[in-house]
Amino acid sequence: MSQPVVVRKYENRRLYDTSSSRYVNLTEIATLIREGTEVQVVDAKSGDDITAVILTQIIHEAGRATRGGLPIPVLRAAVVGSDT
Repeated sequence: MSQPVVVRKYENRRLYDTSSSRYVNLTEIATLIREGTEVQVVDAKSGDDITAVILTQIIHEAGRATRGGLPIPVLRAAVVGSDT
């Protein structure tokens, strides 16, 4: 199994792909994932793994663009299953 592509997220919201040494956007991260690349996003300052937050943001943006999103039952199940 290959190592994941590590993307660092900076305070200014910029995302830096450390494997290709360039800044990327959410669309490019989504494309990597669709191509089967494992992506890990870390907060540049704290080092925390924020992959789930970025994936959620990608899903949210895709839903806004298509005026769709995930079905309401799936969203409710996610809320019920969350730790908040």
